[in-house]
Amino acid sequence: MGKPEKKTVKKSVQTKQFYTAYLPLDRKKSSLILLVSIGLSLLLYFQSLEYGYVLDDKIVFTENKFVQEGFSGIGKILSNESFSGYFGEQKNLVQGARFRPLSLVTFAIEQQLWGTEPFLSHLLNILFYGLCGWIGFLTLRRLFREKTTSKKILLGTASIASLLFLFHPIHVEAVANVKGRDEIMALLFSLLALLMSLKYVDEKKLKYLLLLPVVYILGLLSKENTITFAAIIPVGVGLFRKNSRKEILVLLGVLILTTLAYLMYRYQVIGYLFGDEPSKDLMNNSFVGMNTVERYSTIFYTLLLYLKLHIFPHPLTHDYYPYHIPIMNLGDWQVWLSIVLHVLLIILGLSWRKKKKKVAFGIFYYIAAMSIVSNLVISIGTFMNERFAFAASLGICIVMAYTMDQMAKRFPDKRTVILYALLGVFLTGFTIKTMTRVPAWENAVTLNRAAIKVSKNSARANSFMATALFNKYKEETNNDVKMNLLREAEPYARKATEIHPNYYNGHLMRVGIAAELYKYDRNLDNLLSSFKEAIKYRPDVGFIKTYLEYVNKTEDKNKLLSFYEDVSVNVLIDQQQKYGWAITYLNLGMSVDPNDPRIRSGMRKAYTGLGQIENANKFR
Repeated sequence: MGKPEKKTVKKSVQTKQFYTAYLPLDRKKSSLILLVSIGLSLLLYFQSLEYGYVLDDKIVFTENKFVQEGFSGIGKILSNESFSGYFGEQKNLVQGARFRPLSLVTFAIEQQLWGTEPFLSHLLNILFYGLCGWIGFLTLRRLFREKTTSKKILLGTASIASLLFLFHPIHVEAVANVKGRDEIMALLFSLLALLMSLKYVDEKKLKYLLLLPVVYILGLLSKENTITFAAIIPVGVGLFRKNSRKEILVLLGVLILTTLAYLMYRYQVIGYLFGDEPSKDLMNNSFVGMNTVERYSTIFYTLLLYLKLHIFPHPLTHDYYPYHIPIMNLGDWQVWLSIVLHVLLIILGLSWRKKKKKVAFGIFYYIAAMSIVSNLVISIGTFMNERFAFAASLGICIVMAYTMDQMAKRFPDKRTVILYALLGVFLTGFTIKTMTRVPAWENAVTLNRAAIKVSKNSARANSFMATALFNKYKEETNNDVKMNLLREAEPYARKATEIHPNYYNGHLMRVGIAAELYKYDRNLDNLLSSFKEAIKYRPDVGFIKTYLEYVNKTEDKNKLLSFYEDVSVNVLIDQQQKYGWAITYLNLGMSVDPNDPRIRSGMRKAYTGLGQIENANKFR
């Protein structure tokens, strides 16, 4: 932290009063705590140093063309929506799009200097995490004005909360997954913004006020969640700094102006702030098909799960997509329990704002930080995710730390022993859970095997499990092993489409697996059965048409013609009135036998349905 803070104190009454209630750390002690924080992070996450890139890492790093350009791609990263480098254009898959360029800039720097090196990416995540824990400790200690000596430093709420935060298993996704760096950086800069605000109020130095918008906008550029600190900072300063109304108004003005500048910049890049209606794709908007009651009942159910995972983080999964989280309604008791608990938290936070400021701040911090990722404000693309709670979890850790301290204070003679015992129980449990959870992120197969044990009813988890096994099949050389991998993948792909019948990726995997099995057993009936099921829901799966063109050259013509008549006439025309797609598959039949009466009749029927009588007459 530089030179001891006492040397920079102004001789004002307020500042003197502040330092009588707060014992600053000198550079040596502060540096030692930083090393401890980083050391603990390495201890918890060292296993991930040997892992590769998984899940969305390809979107933000390995297959993001802007990132892969290194330094020359930074300008494009700063002037395009964050998924554009992967898709090649702005897709607007989720409401409000995504603009989180800062973590992508760090990836571009990595790529330029060291290439695509997963060891370094994971190491940097761990270091950022340790740094985040250290800044969190310094910020909370100053906010709470804890006058603890170096010998009793673990007795402070700030230190206990920081330790609980560092060890918490709910953070594994953010740290062990390279893509999670945006979460870590956002909280790091958000906490720095709070720290700069406190230093400005405490020491009346302009440099801290000038640094505030810098670190705050870096947080916003890391992830949009940082915007909640525009409320958290003034409330925190107001709770713990009396007679600072003028300074709070100044801070609020700086935060609002910086936020507006960021939103204008974001608007120039994205083209809108929130966009039109949320996506109609269930995988990008989990609430598709729900009414208002079901939507908000399900949201409150997920908020209950978040509370539970903060206290008892088990089981953990990276997949909370439909329908691992079930559709809830007002008849479900969990919904009402969640509503009651959150109302109670708000009431307690308000009533304790004078007598129990630390817990009041922890509650407000948690609710404010969770608000933007709860689906209450804006659709975030899925029901919930553990990494979404990364920043908010610090609020719960503050409440837990304060509660432990209050429990220990009931036994003055044994306060230290009881406090350390309580902390030891939680840290031991958190350590075991964290270190056993980290190996799930080794590769796609381990990650999806871990997820499918928990998220059994998630279409995405089942599809991704099938995909991971299919990719492993393509790399395998032993035929027996290859066949076993296909057989293992098949039921996962089938279940994905049963859960979500219109799931494109699920059907793509199902027909892909069917095609590979066909190469081994040459069972045309099984192949066509799988293709028919996919065509019924997703005739737009392009692989089906491509593979049927190949099958047309080698297989029984009569079976193929019967299949084309069945899917085109019976399914696409009679059941669904999808005349255009019917013509697509009837044309495949025409390539087998252009004179077959079944196919010609189907073509006539399809063109008639489209109102193209002239074309229909060609097939009389």
